[in-house]
Amino acid sequence: MRNHSSFLLATLVGSLLPFTVTFADGLARFSTGDPNVPTLTFSWQDTEHSRLDSPNQPAHVLAIDGKAWGVASVAGQPVSMDLESLAKLLGQESGLTRLGPDTVVPAQLTTLERTDRTETVAGIQGEVYRVSWQDSNGRSHIDEAVFTGDALVQEMQTALVGGMSQAIARGTGVAGHEQAHRELQRRGLAVLRFGDDFRLESIERGEQPDHRFALPSKPVDLRQMMRGMIGG
Repeated sequence: MRNHSSFLLATLVGSLLPFTVTFADGLARFSTGDPNVPTLTFSWQDTEHSRLDSPNQPAHVLAIDGKAWGVASVAGQPVSMDLESLAKLLGQESGLTRLGPDTVVPAQLTTLERTDRTETVAGIQGEVYRVSWQDSNGRSHIDEAVFTGDALVQEMQTALVGGMSQAIARGTGVAGHEQAHRELQRRGLAVLRFGDDFRLESIERGEQPDHRFALPSKPVDLRQMMRGMIGG
């Protein structure tokens, strides 16, 4: 089983699937192939305001006006962090400027072959495809995926790629996947399931309160905080 972090999963799925659609607030839950983060919840108002939560973990990621933020609970208090500053700090302090060698991210879709099968995922019927792709290291992979043209699923994917994924990419240096963008956009496909790494469990329209997409505290100065921890 491939190793994915919650950030990578958002980037993986979201960066694959851009659409141009009219937005309404929504909430989706999906399972992942990462045993450390088995499920995630994604909520959105539009491409500029979205949120990714991992159940039972006191942390979440926000995308606000094109910028990604991490929010965690420290000593019972919410702490807001700029993901770009965090990535730079990690890169400078520990050399972690790039994703590790075990990271698997689709860089190019080679072929998408429609099968004769359908599959219902999260109550939505989709078509099963055989997908061949290359990762950023040039290795080839084949997965089975289920795609749909459902409008609400398209909205979710647009919020992921247009807001969350791009914000994370800008903040952490994870490269985008333009070839995959263009191909799936051309085909008008939205993902219900992709291999063992993503499966939509539920999705619904519903008003999302503004406070869910706002920073709960003033962003911390990560360098100062790190110096304080080292000094302590």
